[in-house]
Amino acid sequence: MTEIHLELLLGAQVYDINDQPIGRLEEIQAEAADEDYVVVEYHLGALGLLERLSATTIGHAILRPFGFKDQPSGHIVPWDKLDLTDLDHLKLRCSVAELDARAR
Repeated sequence: MTEIHLELLLGAQVYDINDQPIGRLEEIQAEAADEDYVVVEYHLGALGLLERLSATTIGHAILRPFGFKDQPSGHIVPWDKLDLTDLDHLKLRCSVAELDARAR
């Protein structure tokens, strides 16, 4: 089991399997497991940032005056789909299309 200071990863750029930037890591979801916590998913982009700021329910209303008509963009990455071997270069272990297909 590896221990990582997750707060140091917040705001880090995440890249897809083709090394293209897809968004910044903005939120980390974890669940209690005995005396520890286990990461279940990572949230990238504007949606993740709104979650971190606890503004998801009002986020759309806040962004509408600035020209955002759709939901804020972002991706939800399952815990096992983010490669943490190089903490300075976070990279997906799957395609963005696979992430988006899971979200539907």
